[in-house]
Parts: sequence; structure tokens; C-alpha cells
Amino acid sequence: MNSEVWNKLAEPFPAGEVQWRVEALSKDKRRALVVPYVDARTVLDRLDEVLGPSGWADSYELLEARDANYAVRCRLTVLDTAKEDVGEGDSLKAAFSDALKRAAVKFGIGRYLYRLDKQWVDHDPDSGRFKIPELNWGEPKPPLEGSRPDLKRAEPAPLAEPPR
Repeated sequence: MNSEVWNKLAEPFPAGEVQWRVEALSKDKRRALVVPYVDARTVLDRLDEVLGPSGWADSYELLEARDANYAVRCRLTVLDTAKEDVGEGDSLKAAFSDALKRAAVKFGIGRYLYRLDKQWVDHDPDSGRFKIPELNWGEPKPPLEGSRPDLKRAEPAPLAEPPR
């Protein structure tokens, strides 16, 4: 894969495309540890935007379906290069989405999100709503070969309902 395509796939998403999910709650449930992520549609849009609808392909294999736990393997092919990863979920849809996103990270899509710091934010235990944090890039890390050394700080996303 050429570096121009890699750089376009690895570009940070606009802040409005980045969502947050609760990973843990404090004992009193008034603080939440949140992590950033993008949904599968955002990944699909990036693939289409950079490669066009015919420039990539995906296939899936159901690995496990037991007690509302599913494991799915996604094989994502970009410009004749294939990479695979496994996703899990409590529904088939969730497992398929997780597998796609994990395979896409191997092509640089959203990989920078894993380098962002987890953040503790205010959380309303009654509604499940939480304060959307600013994207925190943390300490600069040396760029990886083929990655974007010129990542810009994204604007914070507006307050939003937690994912259901």
C-alpha cells in the first residue's frame, strides 16, 4: 500500500465523528472512565472516501455463538492487501461491527484513538449521561513509519446521549 493511501486512511476523524463509551464507573457512579471510539459506519465511510466503493472488500466468518456471546472474524482487503481480526459482542451485529473496526485499525483507520488517554468525567447515574471530554492527545509520541506526524488536535465533541 502506498504511503499516500496509508496517510489518508490514518487521518484523524473530525471530533464530531468520535464517540465515547463508559469503560468503568466510580463506586458512587458519579464519575465515569470513558474511552473514544468510532462506529462501523464511520469506518465504512473512510474506506469509501479514500478507496472508492470498489477499492476494498470485506468478508466475515462466524467463529462462535454461545449464550448471547458471538465471535466473528473479519477479513478486510484494501488494494490487494488483506488483514484479519476478531470481534466479539452480545449480538451478531455488535460482533460484526467490532471485527470490522479491529481489522480496519490494522490499516491505520482510527489507530490513533488507542493512543489517547482514558478520561474520568462527570456521570449522572440516573440518566446514564456523561460529560463529553475534550480529545486529549497526551504527550507527543514519535510517529510510526508511514503514520501521520502532523496530527492536529481535534475540537471537543458536543454533549451527547450515551450509546445504547
